[in-house]
Amino acid sequence: MERRNIYYKVLEYPVVQYITLRRRILYEEILNERIYNNRIDVRMIQTQSELNSYTKYYNIDYYNKDIDYNNNVVVISINYSIDDTKYRTNRIYTFGDVINGKIQISSISKDLFYRKHLYFLCYNWKGEKIPLQRQVYILK
Repeated sequence: MERRNIYYKVLEYPVVQYITLRRRILYEEILNERIYNNRIDVRMIQTQSELNSYTKYYNIDYYNKDIDYNNNVVVISINYSIDDTKYRTNRIYTFGDVINGKIQISSISKDLFYRKHLYFLCYNWKGEKIPLQRQVYILK
């Protein structure tokens, strides 16, 4: 299915009414699959100490650490590779593929968010919603 058709299937409003969030990939790798369950997780991280706890847990020694947390948030996705991100009101829509063992760390500029309370809605490229435990993030 074409991306445009997936957007029409998933998004409530025409795609032109959404902000495309440009991400800067800081780390992307398929790690040892044994350390993961099949649960998909997407988290927003707003401090270096939070990110350090994840990188320590997943034994990630090297990643791009050039992050200005005053102007950026970090998004970490586990077992899910984010290819595209759209934003409207308090919802961050992500589109990508489920890949067991995949971990992706990226940063997004805070300047694009016009609300303080945000949450993720994740979809695959068939337009199917990926179950996540909903967590509301409050921008600092």
